[in-house]
Amino acid sequence: MRAPLQIFGCCSRAPSSTFAPGLRTSQAFASKRHVSGRALQSSPSRPSLSDSHAPSTTTTTTTTTTTTTTTPSSFFTPSLCRHVSTSVSAADISSSSPAAKSLDWNTFFQLRTSRRRYSLVSSILGSIATTGSTITTLTAYPSFQDAIMKVITLDPMLSLGLTTFAGMGAGWLIGPFFGNFVWRALHRSSLNEFVAKEKGFYERIKKHRVDPRGASANNPVPDYYGEKVGSVQGYRRWLKDQRAFNRKRGGLTT
Repeated sequence: MRAPLQIFGCCSRAPSSTFAPGLRTSQAFASKRHVSGRALQSSPSRPSLSDSHAPSTTTTTTTTTTTTTTTPSSFFTPSLCRHVSTSVSAADISSSSPAAKSLDWNTFFQLRTSRRRYSLVSSILGSIATTGSTITTLTAYPSFQDAIMKVITLDPMLSLGLTTFAGMGAGWLIGPFFGNFVWRALHRSSLNEFVAKEKGFYERIKKHRVDPRGASANNPVPDYYGEKVGSVQGYRRWLKDQRAFNRKRGGLTT
């Protein structure tokens, strides 16, 4: 009878020895939970893991947003600048292309000749207009004749004739102002180039013209101001005349 009891005793003790580690583990886990709960109650509130990572997430989002907003300006600005510079340079080239095509000397002399003709025609018309107005005034107002004869104490016909010639001379001098005005209005597009070319032409004239102090009746000064020069060939002829003048008077050639 003891053998079965011992076997039963062994069987009855086996479960206690078998489940003892599990009970100890559960008790240790319960005590650890109790201790951690007390520690959580006693310790101040700490931000959770998700809360601690929230600012970094926001910062990342902000940085991403900033990068997204600033990337187009920094990325496209050079291309836009290149496009603007290209358009500006193209505009400069298109605006400077007429200036690059400078006025040649033959065209300059043609314009200079046409301006002289405008001045001549306007002088003739001005002298005719002033002469006619002077004669009309002297005829219509006899008191004006008396005033002139008091100033010019000569024969009446001579006094009136001098007055008429004075009016004609005034018209001749005033006429070129109107002629130049009309000529400038008609050649407005090439006026700046013409003025620059004329300045350079007069500089050449001053540089190569002769000294008039050596002039004489047998050796007159050949076109001192270069007014008769009407072409490139005419300018070369003018230079030859200056050298001939210097050779004739025994001076140095220019």
